[in-house]
Amino acid sequence: MAEATGEGGPTRILPRGPGVVWFGASGFVNAFGTGFFYPFALLFFSELSGLSLSAVGVVLTVSALAALPGLPFVGRLIDRFGPRRVLVVAALARACCFVGFVSTRGVVLLVLFNIALALGNRAEQAAAPALAVGLAGEGQSGRWLALSRVVFNAGIGAGALVAGLLVVDSRSGFAVLGVANAVSFALTAVLYLKLSVREHPAKTPDAEEPGAAHSSPWRNTLFLRVAGANAVLWTATLIVETALPVFVLHELSLATWTVGALFAVNTALLALLQLPVSRFLERFRLGPVLAAGGCTFVVLYVTAATVGPAPHAVRLGALLLAMAVYTLGEMAVSQAGLVLLTALPPPSELGGYMAFNQLFVGVGAALAPLLAGTLLDRWPALLWWVLSAMSVLAVLLIPRLPRGASPQPGEISPA
Repeated sequence: MAEATGEGGPTRILPRGPGVVWFGASGFVNAFGTGFFYPFALLFFSELSGLSLSAVGVVLTVSALAALPGLPFVGRLIDRFGPRRVLVVAALARACCFVGFVSTRGVVLLVLFNIALALGNRAEQAAAPALAVGLAGEGQSGRWLALSRVVFNAGIGAGALVAGLLVVDSRSGFAVLGVANAVSFALTAVLYLKLSVREHPAKTPDAEEPGAAHSSPWRNTLFLRVAGANAVLWTATLIVETALPVFVLHELSLATWTVGALFAVNTALLALLQLPVSRFLERFRLGPVLAAGGCTFVVLYVTAATVGPAPHAVRLGALLLAMAVYTLGEMAVSQAGLVLLTALPPPSELGGYMAFNQLFVGVGAALAPLLAGTLLDRWPALLWWVLSAMSVLAVLLIPRLPRGASPQPGEISPA
């Protein structure tokens, strides 16, 4: 990725600054490993542990919730030692977890390794934005955060595609999957080490003084409202990923390949347009961008809820168009949400705030499969109206914010 050679050049939307290639590569490899594993997670744990799918689901939900109390400690580590070191440790810990999954047996060890894996995943999601902000030059944080989303989506999509082609549905095949995932996280740790970043990128001289005041995320009203809105919208996207394939196949009676077509549209648009769309959105206020993105989600929800009586071709066309609109909203939500969440905290406490945000995200991620499964099983059409209500709730939570194109960390006052 080259630095822009001029304001009119085709690379003007790319982040600038040293380390951008290593940052992008580390994010892609990290996401590739996740995407390689995620579609087969339930089968992986069931095959290697001998547990039923429902029992595995309980283990994963309990483990995800059990990891959340450790996030405040993770936040303090990010602020004290820097995001890069936390990312390296988190990547190596996740690699060890997959080695443990393949080489050990027993429900207790399965739960313990899954708690460690969940904590590592949350630590990565808290530290990665802080690392992007630390690496970014003046006025560049928005583009670095956008790049993190691009490589994440590309890595998830590529990993899932390769896994679908290579993973063998057998005990030995899933063991190979686990080893491959361990290798991907170990390689991610190596790539993070290639980055040259100040280990305390957000600290200021005043923040290091013994008498310096410290704020609390739960007392920062603006941050709480943005984090709440972001978590609600993030939970909705997870529910869509889980529920849409089932709804399309069982309720709308469309062909299996249509599921792949819908998510191919989503993945392709996210990979190709996230950076230019994020660059375009820099000229608008962040609060309205986040609200508008949440509103566009409703287009997909209403389409899914009402398109059933239409002919097959109309159903598919409407869903593809609605997915494209939804994806544009997803870009706006992810960009505005990340920029706001990194701009509202005091710079010296960015890691703590981002870890606190993961408490919201973690609860949503743990509850999303439960909500999706319950509604699909009993009231499938109601699911989309519940998701529409979630979008409305998120929009109501978003506060009015000062005008700013691309604020830097700590630039928006919580007052």
